[in-house]
Amino acid sequence: AKDLLTHILGPLAAPPTAPAGRYVVFDQRPFAGERSRSGMAAEGVVYIPDRCRSGGCRVHVAFHGCAQNRETVGDAFVERTGFARLADTNRLVVLFPQAVVSSSNPQGCWDWWGYSGPDFLTRDAPQIWAVHGMLERLAGKSGSPS
Repeated sequence: AKDLLTHILGPLAAPPTAPAGRYVVFDQRPFAGERSRSGMAAEGVVYIPDRCRSGGCRVHVAFHGCAQNRETVGDAFVERTGFARLADTNRLVVLFPQAVVSSSNPQGCWDWWGYSGPDFLTRDAPQIWAVHGMLERLAGKSGSPS
């Protein structure tokens, strides 16, 4: 997480020894539309540092890899990658959207081959629309995911 965020954001403040914010599990279904088509799980997670509760923080979207969704590994990806610890000291809210395991997606991967439909590689892709909606909500354009 540190190498990735440093590459994207530049130098980072050192993380605390333990996260000081809050993990919020939220309902992804309003963002996913037809869930069976979108491949989105029922729930996602957002990590909100205490200092970001009143706004003024950037958002980082942390997409899990195949077989790394909460359905498969519990909260290991969400809580053990280091994103939350770095978020506390670097004014970041971290969104952890979740893809779901299904017969067309047995590893719970994000759609890179078309299981969500023909638009999977475009800005009209169901998963892109879902995550965009989550970001809009976090930005306060329609409330917050929690």
